[in-house]
Amino acid sequence: MKLSPTSTILMLVRQYPFLIDALATHNSAFEKLKNPILRQTLGRVATLEKAASMGKEDTLDLMLFIAGCIMSATGENLEIVPPTVQQPVAAKELLSDEQRMEALKEIILALHEGADLESLKKKFEQTVGDISPSEIAALEQALVKDGLAESEIKKMCNLHVELFQGALAKQEAPSTPAGHPVHTYIEENRAATTLTKSLLTELDRMGAEPDANMWAFTLNQINTLLKDMEPILIHYVRKENQLFPMLERHGIEAPPKVMWEIHDDIRDKFRGASELLRGPDRTATSIALRELAVAIDDMIVKEEQILLPMALETLNNQDWARARKGDDQIGYAFAVIPGKEWYPEDIIAPEIQSESGLINLSTGSLPLEIVNKMLCNLPVDMSFVDPDDKVAYYSDSPHRLFPRSPEVIGRDVKNCHPQDSVHMVTEILDKFRSGERDKAEFWLELGGKFIHIQYIALRSEDGKYLGCLEIGQDATYLRSLEGQRRLLEWK
Repeated sequence: MKLSPTSTILMLVRQYPFLIDALATHNSAFEKLKNPILRQTLGRVATLEKAASMGKEDTLDLMLFIAGCIMSATGENLEIVPPTVQQPVAAKELLSDEQRMEALKEIILALHEGADLESLKKKFEQTVGDISPSEIAALEQALVKDGLAESEIKKMCNLHVELFQGALAKQEAPSTPAGHPVHTYIEENRAATTLTKSLLTELDRMGAEPDANMWAFTLNQINTLLKDMEPILIHYVRKENQLFPMLERHGIEAPPKVMWEIHDDIRDKFRGASELLRGPDRTATSIALRELAVAIDDMIVKEEQILLPMALETLNNQDWARARKGDDQIGYAFAVIPGKEWYPEDIIAPEIQSESGLINLSTGSLPLEIVNKMLCNLPVDMSFVDPDDKVAYYSDSPHRLFPRSPEVIGRDVKNCHPQDSVHMVTEILDKFRSGERDKAEFWLELGGKFIHIQYIALRSEDGKYLGCLEIGQDATYLRSLEGQRRLLEWK
């Protein structure tokens, strides 16, 4: 067998499984190889040269170690192809992690200040050379910490992807078994791509200024495609309520916030395109539809080249098992049904067992099961945010107005809201905490429903702030009632 700097980790551990433990013991940077999902993703593209760089050791030393392990275990003779001797070592190979981060920040800030993209691409290649999804996450975190607004990062994120495209394109798309949440996300993306491609084909066929007759002929098809594309919003809701909270718990906050803002932009594009389709302006409608399709396609690129590989590097099997269960509660897009190839046993959480006896309430005592059923069958949604602004409870009822999953428990409530409304949530909670206010009330029209929402400060008998109770209700039916119906008329 020939062992060279371009040999991949995945190929080696498939042929010699004992290398997984040997490499993990040899260098702690290789402990990730014990994760079978990471072996299938990172291991597929990680050459020995790249692996040595990740482990901060010499490529030839790593090759000799691997060769020694193989020959010791199998007696097999190996041909070792040593790394090519480089001319003066490039500056990018001498950079420490801190220097790499500073170089990346310098390049990104120059991009935000209007520097030429092509010249920055060359500078990136000459100074840093490559970048991982996790480094992009760390870069965005560092920029936010340094004072760059998340909204500013959102404006430029397409250019960020383009800047790093050469390095990102070298990665293979994440590969996971059917049933794994990442596999499901990608299956939904494939369905979405088919629809955006069909829509763009129709728009291209009609041209920049669609002819009235051709427009009338194609209008039903376009309406159908737009309606068929809408389930991508379920895909986004699952990311917001499942994937983002998990990443936050691992310290990754900026990228999810930026991506959530882009989700909201796409939602706005759906609403705008739908309104224009009901009007006479064919050109404006065509432009809006094209922008929507391109935005969805761009999001798919960001997911598959940055978000999902980063999540696979960051989250462990227990995280993914919880995600799989919560995904079922929110639902899937485009009739995608997760497969059964990946379905860990620990995904099924044991039912909560109450202690024997009753829960003593202020006006009675009830079994835990009854209390839970009562809360879940009230005609309202309820959530409770503790004094530290962490979500501690939500009523898991089938009639919920807004989706929730178990991953929201323990999440900072500010991360549960779009960025443009976070400042108001913060203000309300601060006023509750200070005692200045006890209640905030809102109502809105949403999807043909009249929604009533209340925030209520809960306090102990001595006035101590206990947290915030949020109550939401679809009050459309109540609002429509007139006259009276007495108890004897209930039938």
